Amino acid sequence: MVFARLALGAPAVAAVPRNVRVVGVSVLGSGCPHGTAEVKADASNTVFDIRLSDYVVQSGPNTMAADWRKNCKLTLNLQYDAGFQFATLAADMSGYAVIPSGAKGQCSNTVDFTGSSSEANYDIALEGGAGAFSLSANPDLVLWSPCGGSTAILNMNTQCSVSPPEKSALIAVDRITSRLAVRLAIQWRTC
Repeated sequence: MVFARLALGAPAVAAVPRNVRVVGVSVLGSGCPHGTAEVKADASNTVFDIRLSDYVVQSGPNTMAADWRKNCKLTLNLQYDAGFQFATLAADMSGYAVIPSGAKGQCSNTVDFTGSSSEANYDIALEGGAGAFSLSANPDLVLWSPCGGSTAILNMNTQCSVSPPEKSALIAVDRITSRLAVRLAIQWRTC
């Protein structure tokens, strides 16, 4: 069974700053303990792949409350030419889930900029099946970095949970790579 996927809109073509530098990338959370996350950027610094090798959410016998919900917060600090701002163009999360009848799974992504009160949130409900799933950003939820500066910190918090605790269920172990994958793409525009 393949769980539903939200579709992405077509990317807009825009000016890109000449100088874009990733000043810092960090991951923190129960789904990405130290040494279990790998973050890579493409040559343009507009596509970021995050591989999480220890992001397993499970319920059932011999599990504890800490097993039923996991999260991983990505913080991406970018420095770029003044006069630009960026937004998340796409954020895709994919993995594998086994959710038996009577159990429920949920995964969500929340995106915001440090210092801003706005956020974009999207999620997927996983029920009654087993198979690959993919959660993609809603193209109608565009959140732009503030104008007027040359740095911005983008935060993306990914979280998954299963319930009830007594039913055996599993989220996030991909059958092929044994990793949960998150892909983040950004777009630029002039202020």
